[in-house]
Amino acid sequence: PAAVGGGAAVAGSGAPPEGWEEEPPSELELAEAQIRRVELEYEKDWRTERMDQTIVSFDEALRTLRRERFKLDVELKMTDLSFLVLMQELKLLKDFERKEQQLVTKHKTKTDEKEDLTVRIAECQEKINARKAEMDKLNPKQVLAEFIKLVPESNKLHEPLLKIFKRKVKRIKKKPGKEEAEAKDGEESEEEEEDDDDLEGLEDEEEE
Repeated sequence: PAAVGGGAAVAGSGAPPEGWEEEPPSELELAEAQIRRVELEYEKDWRTERMDQTIVSFDEALRTLRRERFKLDVELKMTDLSFLVLMQELKLLKDFERKEQQLVTKHKTKTDEKEDLTVRIAECQEKINARKAEMDKLNPKQVLAEFIKLVPESNKLHEPLLKIFKRKVKRIKKKPGKEEAEAKDGEESEEEEEDDDDLEGLEDEEEE
């Protein structure tokens, strides 16, 4: 039993027994080792090449993504600029719309005023025409006789009222040029003198 136990202890230690020499590998083993070495070298080269291709593909994909990012950044900037331009145009359009509304309201107001003035001018023209027609129908002799009847010579106000009666009423017109104004003033003075002469002649006829 002791020998058996000792043999087991020597076998369990894994060390070669004393006096045992390792045999050199055979040619077959050397050939197999050489083939295995070649296979490992090929696998190493293949994996290295695959890794390099992967790195190159990754770098290319990264450059492509970077270019796409730059393009997107440019498009975003252009979009922001377009948005700002559109906002400015919208603001201008709102300002123009507000001004246009003000102009439309003012135009409507002025149009209404013009129509009202046209109606009033037409009414005044009708009154003027009617007044002229009434004046054309008047006889100077009858007017003077009516005046003398209302204000006889015995009345102390006869003379001043007669002067006022003879005076021609001047109508207010637009201011003409200086020469036209002087010419019109001369014509009105002559007309006043003629009217005064006519009234004085009528008065003399009535006294006779």
